[in-house]
Amino acid sequence: MWYATTLMVTAAVMVMGAALSSAFAEGDIPLLAFAIPALFFTGSGGVAVWILASGLIGFGAMMPYQPVAISLSLWMILPALVLITGERRNWQVSLLVISVVIAMECGVLALQGDEKLGGAISYTLIQIFCVIMVWVATYFWKPVKRISWWPVALIVALLAGGQTQGAMFAFCGSMLVLALQELQRVGGEQRGDKLCVILPAIAFATIVVFPQFSVPNPVFVAWLLSLTIAWLGDYLLHTENEEE
Repeated sequence: MWYATTLMVTAAVMVMGAALSSAFAEGDIPLLAFAIPALFFTGSGGVAVWILASGLIGFGAMMPYQPVAISLSLWMILPALVLITGERRNWQVSLLVISVVIAMECGVLALQGDEKLGGAISYTLIQIFCVIMVWVATYFWKPVKRISWWPVALIVALLAGGQTQGAMFAFCGSMLVLALQELQRVGGEQRGDKLCVILPAIAFATIVVFPQFSVPNPVFVAWLLSLTIAWLGDYLLHTENEEE
């Protein structure tokens, strides 16, 4: 139990570090830093690894052109997808969750179309698609028996090349996926369901608490409502399972 708790705390801290590094760099992170976390599993991860890498790289490619707050808020789509496709899924709860999340994202897109928010609709849509790719990778993910450690050299190379924030992002992202992989290996499926809601929320909340980062009110409201519906959906599904 203590080991699993340590892994969850590690994952939470790494999410905070990745969010801060991307915010300090204003989204201008080398694409290599987005690929490195997935490269640790190239030895025996299968197709899911390359889907994960493609999703992360595509998401990162759009970040310099988007406000960081919008990019980070989009990760709240992930818990909604997990809730509506998990073993505990219920069609009424799924409909409620997905309706609220779609409404929130459509609101952000509409404001971008009216030029009331930074970024562009096309960039946001691409990032949404990339988040879905990451979810597909995690949905078909199997515990990897052999970890490839050569990507550590790439993190060192980023640091040596003066890409401090990129190296920080790559390190935190790598530690995050390694912690989640280990948590899955030791049998943390139920904890994983909780983390899918907690971790995306922590990423956005990290930049909210720092006054030097700008978070537009509509983006904050969209994130807050998406978080609320994710927590509500998880609670309803948990309550239903207990009654059964």
